[in-house]
Formats: sequence, structure tokens, C-alpha cells
Amino acid sequence: MKHWPVPESSNKSIPEDGVRGSFWENRSDRRHAGVDMYAPIDSDVIAIEDGTVLEVAEFTSPDLIPYWNVTYSIIIETADGKIQRFAELRDAVVKAGDEVKGGQVIGHIGHVLDLDKINETSPMYIQKLKNAGVSSMLHFELHNRFPGNPDKYLGGNFFQEEQPDHLVNPTDYLRKVIEENSSSEK
Repeated sequence: MKHWPVPESSNKSIPEDGVRGSFWENRSDRRHAGVDMYAPIDSDVIAIEDGTVLEVAEFTSPDLIPYWNVTYSIIIETADGKIQRFAELRDAVVKAGDEVKGGQVIGHIGHVLDLDKINETSPMYIQKLKNAGVSSMLHFELHNRFPGNPDKYLGGNFFQEEQPDHLVNPTDYLRKVIEENSSSEK
């Protein structure tokens, strides 16, 4: 059985195309590389399915962009070769090389945005997040191979129009997780 990655998320749905936090959302100068699931800071993030942790790394930092806080990402390879990036985490409770089980806590939601440092010069989608009071979420990506450190990528966004061939839209995968969870609750 697969597990919803943020049991405490405010909404167990996937943002539709073009909506804030959706996959490949056009953010004017960049494209969103995953989907965002909004949840309170410190909420548990769990492995969706069994896999191996390939990498734990810093994801955002005020050293890169002033309105960011320090957050982390965890990259997990599943048994069928999917590569999952769980990002914008306060911490990781796993390390590279660890085997994880679906449902196991791997980290906690972080506070990715420093709302006090967002102003009229910040990108419009960031200003909208501030106005909505949104600063904590799980950013989730799906890849068909380990992405490494791709060019034109920063903080869950690609600064290009063309979708990289290793990046997969996670929407259908996450919908199947929701369906599987709904049928098991009956």
C-alpha cells in the first residue's frame, strides 16, 4: 500500500493545472518542478512507498534567495526505479543509504518562506503566497532517473520553458495514492 506523504496536510488533493503549487505551473520566469501540499510546520512527512534514500541535502537557504529559510530535501528511489524528491523540510530523520518503508516518517515540514523578507520586488507568486499566509508545505517531485544537480534548477523550479526529460508529472501517481487510500478506508 502507498501512503499520502503528509497525513496532516490541509487538503488531500493535488493542485490542478495552472493553480498555485501545480506541476509545471508558469511562474513568469520559471516553471514549478513538482506539486505543493500545504501543511503546518513540523507536520510529519512519510515515505509514500518502500525505497532507498539516495540523498539528503540543503534545498533552500537565505544565502541563495533572501526570503528563503533553510530547508532540506530527501531523494528516495523506489523498488520500481521511481525517483522521488521530498523537499522544503525542516529536517530529515533519514540519511543517504537508509532503506525506508512506506508510511515511515522521513522528515518534517519546514518553514520555507521568511514572510517578513517578501516585498513588492519579490516574484508575484511569492507575494501571493505571503498574502495567503502560506509559508510551509511539502514540495514533491517525481523523476524517471536521478536528477543530480540539473542546470537551470533552483528551489523546486526550472528556469526554462521546456520540461526536462527526466522530470515526470507526479499528478497521476499521487491521484493513485489517494484512490488506494480511499479504497482501503472502506
